[in-house]
Amino acid sequence: MKMHISRNLIIGELQEISVIKMNSRIWSLIVAMVLGMSTFAASVETDRNWYLAGEAMKVRVTADDAVIAYAELCDTRGLAAGVMVSLNRGKGTGIIELPSNLHSGYYVLSVYTRDNANVYQRLVAVVNPLRKSVDDDIEWVQIASPDSLSYPESEDSSPNLQSFNSSIFQSFNSSARPKAVCYQRDARILNAREIEGHIINARVKNVYEGKTFRDSDIRPSMSIVGKQIHYFEGEMVNDSIAVFYTYGIHGRLPIVLSAISSTGESLPIEVISPFAALLPKELPHLVFHYQRSEVEARSLAMQRHQMAIAHTNDMTEGGENMAVGVPLDYDDTAFSTKPDLSYNLDEYRQFLTIREVLLEYVICVEKKKVNGVQKLLVRIEPDHYDNILPSLVLIDGMPVFDIERLLNYDARRIHYINIYGGQYTFGHDIYNGILSFVTRSGQLTNYPIERNMQYLVYDFPE
Repeated sequence: MKMHISRNLIIGELQEISVIKMNSRIWSLIVAMVLGMSTFAASVETDRNWYLAGEAMKVRVTADDAVIAYAELCDTRGLAAGVMVSLNRGKGTGIIELPSNLHSGYYVLSVYTRDNANVYQRLVAVVNPLRKSVDDDIEWVQIASPDSLSYPESEDSSPNLQSFNSSIFQSFNSSARPKAVCYQRDARILNAREIEGHIINARVKNVYEGKTFRDSDIRPSMSIVGKQIHYFEGEMVNDSIAVFYTYGIHGRLPIVLSAISSTGESLPIEVISPFAALLPKELPHLVFHYQRSEVEARSLAMQRHQMAIAHTNDMTEGGENMAVGVPLDYDDTAFSTKPDLSYNLDEYRQFLTIREVLLEYVICVEKKKVNGVQKLLVRIEPDHYDNILPSLVLIDGMPVFDIERLLNYDARRIHYINIYGGQYTFGHDIYNGILSFVTRSGQLTNYPIERNMQYLVYDFPE
């Protein structure tokens, strides 16, 4: 009997040890999965613990294997502000100008790069002492000691990675260190890495006027508006998303996007904002322990900051350049090669329309119907050209598809007509020569944007 009991005890102990080992393996697997999910694309530090609405928020971003990061501040309703941060060896600093009309409460600061699906997020407290709002979620507690932030811990202790009342943020009060929250971003905005330039994504309406077009039927293009040629043809990654890989472009510049179908239709196209705004479902209540003297001092400094911004905008030609961007100035070598022929229209007799100019004295350009559509073709050395291939026609860098509209344009607004011979490749397309019209302003003065194209000002990161 004793031997039987001992054997049972031994068997029981062995079974318990086996269960412990199995549980240990399971826990090891769970820990490995959690650690794997906790890796993030980028991390961010802010220069202050809390901000007044209207202040400038300095963000220091760290992200491996990227040259651009995106930082966005949002609440449960939408995007409040954002900035693109240029990275050097994985590190960079950006400034988010907080709107002066933000409500008081917690916001979420998200940082991500386009080549990584993970998003790094942290809570940021914003206080607006000058304006009350129905969206305010703040409790003011005046103290004599330095300010601090706090909020009640959630009763829900379940680790939900999309609720900001969850336990993943409950250590925020004591440690003030942000936690990494992983999300899977929409794959449409995560195309290819930005190592050699900046990537712009656009959405194309591929169902138009009763016709449906596949990605192979659509030719997207993007050009920088100005007196230089910066023309990029995009790549369709599916039937409705185009990607443009740009390089050598910096600053705030006007751009034009177009999408032409294989049958010549101009399809609607629009840029997809780099700030995708992953909105939190809920945010914790802000209990703000503050010193009145500090809030008053920072409020005065914030108002001076806002006045300085307004003055800068007024000094920049009434704010117009800030709104529309400044086009690149004329440089006939910016296209990596000088034109084969260049006409300075100030040196010739003035005509009313481009049609008359081309007819009277511009050589090597002919108007011809190709597949029933009027085209302008460059023919410097006719024997060397394949008549099937078109010529690229531009005005201030913008591609022209409606030739009649161009021919009727006021020639007195044109300064240069540049003609480039030879064959040129943009994206997947090959062109027989380039015909470039440069206006005196470089801003498409009174030239109507063609149907369904998008004209906008875009901030290219430095």
